Parts: sequence; structure tokens; C-alpha cells
Amino acid sequence: VYVSEGVACLAGGFMWAGGVNKRLSFMHEFPAAQQVACGAMMLGMVAEGLFLILTCRELWTSSDSGSLAAKALPEVLVLALLGVFYCIGCAINLPFWAMYQFLHFLALGLVAMAVACFNEAANCSSSLERWCLWRLFMGESLNLGGAAVLTLLDNDCTGVSCITEPFPWESSPCRFGVVEPPGSTCPLPEWFNHGAVMHALAIVSCAICVPALCTLLECGWEPRSRKMRTQ
Repeated sequence: VYVSEGVACLAGGFMWAGGVNKRLSFMHEFPAAQQVACGAMMLGMVAEGLFLILTCRELWTSSDSGSLAAKALPEVLVLALLGVFYCIGCAINLPFWAMYQFLHFLALGLVAMAVACFNEAANCSSSLERWCLWRLFMGESLNLGGAAVLTLLDNDCTGVSCITEPFPWESSPCRFGVVEPPGSTCPLPEWFNHGAVMHALAIVSCAICVPALCTLLECGWEPRSRKMRTQ
């Protein structure tokens, strides 16, 4: 999960720094290097969401049977199909907002993980394990908060193409590009990237979650579903 997040953030930095999202709407308009950077960012975020979904599946239906590779096959196939779709989208010149829809997998993963952590913490008998699980829940909640900020500001701040463009209650084309001067409806300073809010909260989330996860592993914690099977 964290490796995928790191890849997505690194590649996203090249996309934001190039400013292509501020002025370009279709994939043929993107230089080849930016197509690669955007693809790495989106597929990295998709992988992060899919790995979170895989983790939740293990928490809810934990079983010792089968290898991790076999269990992860559905998520791997989805990631591969989206990678192929991204390449096709670049080839046939899809609008950039269509590619942005990949990112909903990350939102699904964050919600699923927060629900799973809450459920495990609420039903845990050990005080130490329960505290660690609540910390994981708080960390995932921070990630969700960052994603919510990004979504709320998306139509005004992301660029001429945005994630929320196909949403029926949002503006299409994005408000960023239809006002004069472009981006003037964004409430944040021009020099401040609204995506930084999500990344800053993600860093804090890592600082909260990683020590808690290490403690759970050290004390031999098992998901509730596995404990119920062994009883």
C-alpha cells in the first residue's frame, strides 16, 4: 500500500509541476513524458486502493488456505485491465477527466479500510490491540478527510479537466476553465496546490498507522474472522 502511494505521489509531483492539468483536456495534447507520469500516478493510486480492498477482504474473510498471490488475483486483474484501458485512452485521445475516474478505486479502498478498522476495534477484547486498531482507524479517517478536501475543491482548483466533471451536481466543463481569469473561483492562493492538503494528511496518517501496525504484528494479533474460525 505504502509503496503504491509513494509511486503515485512521486509521479503526481511531475504532473502537477508540469501544469498540464491546468491547460490540457485530451490525452493527445499531453507530451509523452506527461502521459507516462499521469499513468503512473493514476495506476499507483488505483493499486493503493486495490491493496486496501485486498486487506479488507482478508480481515473480513481471513483464511490460511491459498497463497497471497492467488488471493490477490482479482485486484491484479483489475489493475492490469485499467493499465490497458489507460494505454487505449491515450491512443484514441480520450478526455483527461475519463482517466481521472480511476481514482474512485482509492476512495473505495479508504472507506473499506476505515470500516474494517472500526469493526475490528469495536469487537477487540485486548486493550493494547484495541488501541492500535483505533489508531489505524484514525489514520484512515485522516486519509478520507484529505480525499474529501481534494474532491470538494476539485472542480474549482484542479484544472480544465477534473475528477468531478462527470458528476451531475458539478460543473462540466470544470469551473476552473470557464471563468476569467481561469482558476479565479478556487479559494486557495495560486501558489498553493490543493492536492498538498491530501498529501500532508497522508503523511500524518502514515506516522499514526505504521507504529500501530508494527505493534499489532509484534503482539501476534489476528483478525476476528480468523479467531472465530479457530474456535
